Amino acid sequence: MTIFSSQSVALMPQTSEVADLVKYFAITDSTQNIAREMIQKGEIIARDDGKPAIVAIVADEQTAGRGRLGRAWVSRPGESFLVSFVTLLPKSIVMDASHNGWLPIIAGLAARDALLETFKECGSSPIHGDACAIKLKWPNDVFLHDCKEGGILTEIVADPSKDNVVGVIFGIGLNLCVPQEVLPIKMATSLQMHMTDLPESKELRDTIAAKIVTGLRSRLGDFMRDYPSNVADLLQEVNGVCWTLGREVNVHPVDGSVVTGTAVRLGEDASLTIREASGEEIVVKSGDVHAVAYEARRP
Repeated sequence: MTIFSSQSVALMPQTSEVADLVKYFAITDSTQNIAREMIQKGEIIARDDGKPAIVAIVADEQTAGRGRLGRAWVSRPGESFLVSFVTLLPKSIVMDASHNGWLPIIAGLAARDALLETFKECGSSPIHGDACAIKLKWPNDVFLHDCKEGGILTEIVADPSKDNVVGVIFGIGLNLCVPQEVLPIKMATSLQMHMTDLPESKELRDTIAAKIVTGLRSRLGDFMRDYPSNVADLLQEVNGVCWTLGREVNVHPVDGSVVTGTAVRLGEDASLTIREASGEEIVVKSGDVHAVAYEARRP
């Protein structure tokens, strides 16, 4: 069942206020697939004010959701945040390897901001009495108290009708109220396990999504306008919230190799530098990262 933008106002009122378009699906195979089709059909329209247009595609349930590297993302109605945010960005930046590594990190920062702002707005407090520690695990995960709260899948899709821009999809999945016994891995967690006084799941989803739309539009607009002069500020911000830095990690690049060492710094291209036991430093631009101390907790 599909409910288009006019009816989405009732289901996602806050998001409809700030997004350029909201599409809602009670059930679909994948919001990423819908986003990809919209881009390829030329259905994402640029804004007149020059700011990035942000379209939100929302689902209660996905039958073929996936994360990075093709992994399945399991969801049940009312428990998860399943939203793909779609935009058009300059091809010259998105296709440049010295730029595009920042895209999932910018989405992660927007998601982190949205969660913290939502907790404040709702009057939510940490259940365990400590500060709400939301971090970003390079390159694409949102961590809450050392456990995976969610992930981000970033895809680049060409629009055949446009020469100078390409479509970018940020698929963001967050665990809102997933019971502990059904979390997919031992390192996973869910918001209701850490925060008090959260609204019911649909209202919570709408609040978070609206704040992500606003954050993405602002952050992506700044990035496109000011790059590379804003890299120093981005690095400083990410260094302060990066869960990975300083930890001994195993990195699994897409070529199938394994790099083990200490995560020492992020580069200006958003790459991660690993210092091996020998002292040699390896620069990794993409791949799965697991902290060695946490590997035993994975199923």
